[in-house]
Amino acid sequence: MLAVVYAFEKFWSYLIMNKSIVYTDHSALKYLFAKKDSKATFLRWVLLLQEFTFKVIDTKGAENLAANRLSRLENPHQNVLNPKEINESFPFETLNMVSFCAVDYLSKWVEAKALPTNDARVVCKFLKSLFARFGTPRAIISDRGTHFCNDQFANVMLKYGVTHRLATPYHPQTSGQVKVSNRSLKRILGRTVGENHASWSDKLDDALWAFRTTYKTPIGCTPYKLVYEKACHLPIELEHKAYWALKHANFDLQTAGDHRKFQLNKLHELRDQAYENSLIYKEKTKWLHDSKIKDRVFNVGD
Repeated sequence: MLAVVYAFEKFWSYLIMNKSIVYTDHSALKYLFAKKDSKATFLRWVLLLQEFTFKVIDTKGAENLAANRLSRLENPHQNVLNPKEINESFPFETLNMVSFCAVDYLSKWVEAKALPTNDARVVCKFLKSLFARFGTPRAIISDRGTHFCNDQFANVMLKYGVTHRLATPYHPQTSGQVKVSNRSLKRILGRTVGENHASWSDKLDDALWAFRTTYKTPIGCTPYKLVYEKACHLPIELEHKAYWALKHANFDLQTAGDHRKFQLNKLHELRDQAYENSLIYKEKTKWLHDSKIKDRVFNVGD
């Protein structure tokens, strides 16, 4: 019965509105369609076959040579001799499926990396590379994914003295900065990748560079300038071979040291100013949000 249903579904476009004949050696099949006390599964098959016009003819297996021969063929996939592990990254060995993103809430600096998986081992390796470049943060806020809530991740946080805080469930505002950064990166990648979507990981570094060198209203400057205390050299500047930088190069150690101290003090001032700008921006955003909300008074019994 199931074979008949499968055949009519497979060749539906050829059999619909046409008369058909089913040759079978299963003689009881002719009487199954008239059976009333059938199971729900069988009744569903009968209803499916009612849109076709066909009749069942009982034929011995010796007379129906084609079907009889095909039914006795050995299944080549019945017993697997040499099992092989499924390659999840097929057809490319370097195919990346996950983009892991980390955002500094003050400077808006974004770090992202294309990864084949997002298990605990890969996440810990990514965070260790960030610690080696920027130092250890005071706290890390993450969602409640299994790649964060495990013993391996907890041991790494304990080793580096980092406080791990979990985002509040059903409260996306906790990790809102990450979601906004991901949305911006997706928009940049969507305009640079083109038709070959599999190459998005190759364009990720360019997207990060564009994001870091873009002016951010909450901090009043670019994330690159806030982190490195200088503007990033853009391609239009590199075309002129940066003659202005060579002209003002100073190789006097005393003067260079004093200038470096001045740069560090200026960097602290820049970060304090960015923090103040961020507070002003948040207050302005809150005022705009509250101005659109009506003041409602609820009385007892409402």
